[in-house]
Amino acid sequence: MKNESRIRHLRSSRYKRLAALFGGPLGVALIGRADLAAVFERALAHCPGHDSLICRATGGVPRVCFVQKMEQMAASAARGGETRRAWERGFLEKEVLPCLETFERAFPPELEPVLSYTKGEIEADLAYLG
Repeated sequence: MKNESRIRHLRSSRYKRLAALFGGPLGVALIGRADLAAVFERALAHCPGHDSLICRATGGVPRVCFVQKMEQMAASAARGGETRRAWERGFLEKEVLPCLETFERAFPPELEPVLSYTKGEIEADLAYLG
């Protein structure tokens, strides 16, 4: 039981960090890249949105929509449960990964370390969710 509780805490913390990372220009300092703050600020303000997501109609604002997705995942991961994990896997595959694909196309190449870190964290969680 303690192990499951620890896993839920670690997973929730992962998504809280990702929410903070995308929450504002200084979020990049969390991964040791404060030098990217200005570039990240501009990129966060100009996301075209992914074709299959509702954000396409509104132009998407990662500081809001992606952060909310990460906060939603943090809350869900803190609760655990087999049915919840199945939902989380679908959510990551249908909502979060398309966002990252859009970021990879729309964000400047200087932000590759941020996107690589984010994708790595999400892929690690997807491996757990199996």
